[in-house]
Amino acid sequence: MSAAALARQGVAGPLLEYYSHLGSVELPDLDTGIWIDDASSLTAQVKAGNYPNRLTGAVDDMVSVFATDGGGAMYALSHTTGCVYHLIAGALIGSTYDLDETGYRIAAKDLWDFLEQLHAHLAAALEAQHAALRAACGR
Repeated sequence: MSAAALARQGVAGPLLEYYSHLGSVELPDLDTGIWIDDASSLTAQVKAGNYPNRLTGAVDDMVSVFATDGGGAMYALSHTTGCVYHLIAGALIGSTYDLDETGYRIAAKDLWDFLEQLHAHLAAALEAQHAALRAACGR
């Protein structure tokens, strides 16, 4: 899918750059898991009405949802501030997601910070796994 097609779907700028270089990420065993959609899946979810493009209630913002976790929550990039929201609980009404104060948290200051946090978390999980294997083997 082209950047122009994603832009027509209302996808935020940093995600256009992301999708010009990368695609889906599936890490089901990292905590509750994380799934970053590829460009085609993202637009299909938006068209199907599964992803909101606007937050209301505790937050009033336009967003692009780009990932989910294994607990049913979504990650969305703010069109105004560039931060990444972790949308934990709310009501999806059409293309709007209504939140209360406990229904979200700011997961990262921007998309790149989110990806760096994900990388660090994955590296720590791998190191912990390697340490456990070394201990089990007596090394």
